[in-house]
Amino acid sequence: MNLENFDGLILDWDGVFTDGRKTRNGDSSFSEIDLMGLNLLRFGFFLQTGRMLRIAIVTGERNPTAEHVALREHFDHFIYYCRNKKNSIPILVEAWASSSTRWMFVFDDVLDFGLAQEVSLRAMVVRPQTTRTKDFAVDQKIVDIELPEVCGIRHFCENTLAQVGIFDIVVNHRINWTTEYQSYWKQRSHISTEIVDNSQTSPG
Repeated sequence: MNLENFDGLILDWDGVFTDGRKTRNGDSSFSEIDLMGLNLLRFGFFLQTGRMLRIAIVTGERNPTAEHVALREHFDHFIYYCRNKKNSIPILVEAWASSSTRWMFVFDDVLDFGLAQEVSLRAMVVRPQTTRTKDFAVDQKIVDIELPEVCGIRHFCENTLAQVGIFDIVVNHRINWTTEYQSYWKQRSHISTEIVDNSQTSPG
């Protein structure tokens, strides 16, 4: 894998950050383990390319926790009520000045397959209960990486950094709060999350 080939990472929420369970107001929880993984991946991308990796959560519902995470972590976009996730493509193409063929996508279920068909690298969280769904996705050639159901995002981030040979370098920079890491952190902290309601273009 060459990080230079990518511009952005799209993340589903339910079933990726979570086990899919939520309360009746749509709330759920998240793992700091996953968020540390994303931070390391974003810094590794910055270290190798000199650019910030674009990040978007694209979700079919409006989850207060998902929105909080996007804002706290300074993701570029939080797109909600996006039940046809391909609807996010023109939004992000325009905002990121990038083609969907330069994006990665972490997802877990049928709702995500349309978007997965349009991106370059597809990582699917797999559960014992969804093996037939996974097999379908594999047959359709829209799965490149299979992730575990617990902290799949962390797994994806660490393995990506290891694959490009910079995991230890990234961790050492983070431990020592180096000049390079401080530069990344400053740029990251200035990203303002764009929140997009996609309900007008999504079916009910």
